[in-house]
Amino acid sequence: MSRYRKKLRFSRIVLHLVLLCTSLFMVSPFIWMFLTSFKPDVEIVTETPKFLPDTWVVEHYAKLPQKAPFFRFFLNGILVSSVSTVFVLFGSAAAGYIFAKYKFRSLSFFFFLIIATILIPIQTYMIPLYLFLNWMGWINTYQGMIFPLIIMSSGIFFLRQHIRGSIPNDFIDAARIDGATEFHIFRTIILPLSISPLAAISIVNWIYTWSLFIWYLIVANSEDMFTMEVGLMYFQRAFSVDYGGIMAACMATIVPVLVVFLLFRTQIIEGVSFTGVKY
Repeated sequence: MSRYRKKLRFSRIVLHLVLLCTSLFMVSPFIWMFLTSFKPDVEIVTETPKFLPDTWVVEHYAKLPQKAPFFRFFLNGILVSSVSTVFVLFGSAAAGYIFAKYKFRSLSFFFFLIIATILIPIQTYMIPLYLFLNWMGWINTYQGMIFPLIIMSSGIFFLRQHIRGSIPNDFIDAARIDGATEFHIFRTIILPLSISPLAAISIVNWIYTWSLFIWYLIVANSEDMFTMEVGLMYFQRAFSVDYGGIMAACMATIVPVLVVFLLFRTQIIEGVSFTGVKY
């Protein structure tokens, strides 16, 4: 038995060492970016790269408001991500409830049709989408930036699996017998019992929309509509790159994402673990 325990302890030590090395490898670019944002320009581009700066400076952060209206970019990103997340939450919950508890012809067809859209990246339909928004007059507007981000196919899938596997039909039938409307059932039963997957979906969608670049670059034509990701272009010159400035701007960009993830990481894990695959 002691021999088995020694083997088990050794395997756990090896596993934790592997996980530690993998984690360090994954976070090393962020550590390098953080340290580079405090280096003076003469220490950033050198023949021998330096991990720690010899002189710590904050000039790259101080010049961000002078370079561009990054506070406006920050607010634009918050607005677009938050509105998109609200639409995704209610849309995913409503569609998941329908696909989980309703029975009608072609139910499976429509469900798998929605799931199939997960495989289609936005780059494949950006041109017709742009032409449609141009016809609507939504180019360089908030609604144009948010419109492709109000539906999350994976969110519908997760909510459907959760509602189907975790919410008994007896709750819904009892509410209907008592005279509750479908909206009342959705508001008082489905939503309260789906807090964990809803929290996970909202965090994942918020992070995705916050870090999106190519769509905002196409739709936003004026500086007032740029987000933080698009604002990073201000550090790209014709023949050089302001590495210190772009590292400081990247730090300002990822801080909200890190804060959201660290605060709600438990909800993300619970939401994914509670959402089982059940047919």
